[in-house]
Amino acid sequence: MPAPQFHLTFGEQVAHHTEIAPEVRRAVANEPVYTHLGSIFHDLPYYGNMVAEAVRYFARRPAIDAPWAYRMHCIRPDRFVASFVRAARLVPGLTHDERLALVGGLLSHCALDLTLHPLVNYCARRDTATYGGFESFHHRITEKYHALFFHLERFGEDVIGQPEFYQKTRVVKRTSLARANAEPQIIAFMQEAYRGAYGNAPSGKLWSGWVRSFRHFGLMVGNKLAAANSKKKRKDDRLLERYHRCGEFDFDAFFVHSERRLVELVNLAWRYFEAADFSAEAEDRFCLEAHIDNLAEPDGLGLPPLPELPAIVTRPRRKIIRLPRRPHLDPADQHAASA
Repeated sequence: MPAPQFHLTFGEQVAHHTEIAPEVRRAVANEPVYTHLGSIFHDLPYYGNMVAEAVRYFARRPAIDAPWAYRMHCIRPDRFVASFVRAARLVPGLTHDERLALVGGLLSHCALDLTLHPLVNYCARRDTATYGGFESFHHRITEKYHALFFHLERFGEDVIGQPEFYQKTRVVKRTSLARANAEPQIIAFMQEAYRGAYGNAPSGKLWSGWVRSFRHFGLMVGNKLAAANSKKKRKDDRLLERYHRCGEFDFDAFFVHSERRLVELVNLAWRYFEAADFSAEAEDRFCLEAHIDNLAEPDGLGLPPLPELPAIVTRPRRKIIRLPRRPHLDPADQHAASA
């Protein structure tokens, strides 16, 4: 998953793409909270316990498993997207702009994952083979620097460390840092989206806890300490070459496909939403056209080629040959043996 700050920014960009349906662009501009919710919806389960995740991150340990996130990314993610659009259209209590903002945000997430995850996976596996450690740790580091250099080149400043970033991590309208809370209609929408694809859903309390924890993440990285780290890392040309642009790949050559897929997927989802035909046949057609195969391990069709990954070098353990122990002899036996 590209870094959360990248997903939040990319969701906002839906409003600025002239090729996207004007109705969706207007909704995204009018409803930033639900745009951000859609853009990070797939990744919210990763924020179940920010304290534990922060400790694991600084200790260079692997990320905690998140089964609900695995489902959305890997188990027929096209069906989940179809269910999400259907729920956005049919669940009562939401305005038209709120519904379309959710849809625009979610499809922005899919577009970014489908086109950048092959590059993220390559960098993470390259570094695991080269430096050792855990792939999921290198995965998060790669995403961090992709987001850093993208924001610097596109906007002139990194969003991490900025006070307003905390506001971007507010993804529901009834929110609290202390209590897990969200508006009832968005809980109903969330559960309908999950159930339509998988038959069950997280409880409202569990899901609201993820939402609250995501705000905690905003507090952790929207401060002066994070800003100082960003300013330090951006000056390291070795990081720019290692993660963003080098002889092996150019980040921009992948990102141009992110923007192409964004237009395709958002417009496709908008047509599905507007038609309001959610029959099995219509869902099959939507999934076939969307070609959302696997958000964690996309097929990469149409993307620039990447070099073969270096083989992971494992050092064989020395084989220890244990000699049989000589039997213990008492003095009388030793005398007899010597005789």
